[in-house]
Amino acid sequence: MVNRVKRRVSCLPKAAYYKPRKVSLCDLEIINLSIGELEAIRLCDLVHIGQNEAADMMGISRKTFWNDLQKARQKVTEALVNGKAIEISGEYINNGECKVEFLCSGCEYRWELKCDTERPAICPMCGSEIVYPIGGNERE
Repeated sequence: MVNRVKRRVSCLPKAAYYKPRKVSLCDLEIINLSIGELEAIRLCDLVHIGQNEAADMMGISRKTFWNDLQKARQKVTEALVNGKAIEISGEYINNGECKVEFLCSGCEYRWELKCDTERPAICPMCGSEIVYPIGGNERE
């Protein structure tokens, strides 16, 4: 058994699931995309960072980065073409740049906090206690 290295990640997904509209999640086949695979796609295809630099940022070899990138692209393509859901999960190492966005239901104010900070109890704008994280990285 190979000891899988945890990937360093600097951006967490805004949602834990993506699925076709008007189809219940329980009726769909689910493809699991790891947070590391998502980070590989983000760095290479969205931010346009070279593979050598991206591999260094994630703390993995260039070959491992390439494998993660190819697996991620295959999974996303399969889900889009065949109408499957994508679940984003997995272990990772927060490189200190990860942030979670919060929304106040009272005044609809949005703000970001680093992942390693405690969940806010009140909105910094209006003081409302009804505050929600936006996305799939609930820390409680």
